[in-house]
Amino acid sequence: MRSLVIRAAMACACLGFGLSACASFRAELPAIDPAAPADIRVTLPAPPEGVAACLREAFQEIPDRSLTRADIVRIIGRAKVLDRAKAACGERALTWIAAVRRDFAKP
Repeated sequence: MRSLVIRAAMACACLGFGLSACASFRAELPAIDPAAPADIRVTLPAPPEGVAACLREAFQEIPDRSLTRADIVRIIGRAKVLDRAKAACGERALTWIAAVRRDFAKP
């Protein structure tokens, strides 16, 4: 049992180290090479209107009290509406990403 715990701890440590190295490596790379000539730079199309705001919309706070049946129905209803709105925003974002890759990616 002890060796299993030690192996699991070592695996988590290695995984965490590996992931942190990848994240820091990606953060250091510039999105655009500042030394590149301006004529080879590409201006990407703007993302779909309202997607960022839609995806950032937070779930409402649930009151810290005994909830009535009406409260529960209202909370679940709002959660469903928010879920459908976020799914639609996500689909619009994925469609935009696919179009940008199709139109601007290297063959």
